[in-house]
Amino acid sequence: MNIIENAKKYAEGKANQAITKAIADAYVEGYKAGYKDREEEIPMDLRDNKTEYVDLGLPSGTLWASDYEKSNGEYIYLPYEKAKHMKLPTEKQWKELKDFCDITYSNVVVVNDDGVIKATVTGPNRKSITLFTTGYIELEKKSKDSALFWLHDESEASKKKAVQLHTYNLINNSDVICSYPAGFKLPIRLVR
Repeated sequence: MNIIENAKKYAEGKANQAITKAIADAYVEGYKAGYKDREEEIPMDLRDNKTEYVDLGLPSGTLWASDYEKSNGEYIYLPYEKAKHMKLPTEKQWKELKDFCDITYSNVVVVNDDGVIKATVTGPNRKSITLFTTGYIELEKKSKDSALFWLHDESEASKKKAVQLHTYNLINNSDVICSYPAGFKLPIRLVR
């Protein structure tokens, strides 16, 4: 090989390295930008990972948040479009919770000066979480007649699945999964 051929091979190698590095850097920057865009869609308090989870001893190992998501001590209500980016429970996870846990209720308890129905969900390992009739917000009007939270729903339907607990549902062991317009604002219960 002559010196020109060696120089050519050396230059090709350096060019390939430079191109590979440029592409890798572009992917990294694109990932960071996409992550930042998604992160900005989630309210600040929900990004801080302040959520505490409870191991109820479920067969799947799913951990449920000990409470609804809050900001400054108040429940956060989000439309589905904002909530869907969070770790919402699936219908399967809700059914597992219902099948393997004991759910008991109290007719009226006082929480934040409101009379609410309280459902205590006790897992196989005797640890528990509490669900309250937190209600929902429709056109800025708040209704507190049931305990609600969004379920992960990949359908294209304009109504999205949610858990709706009434005392009636608990006493009669009836189905508590219902659909709500995606624009309604429901509280958020997370799983991990």
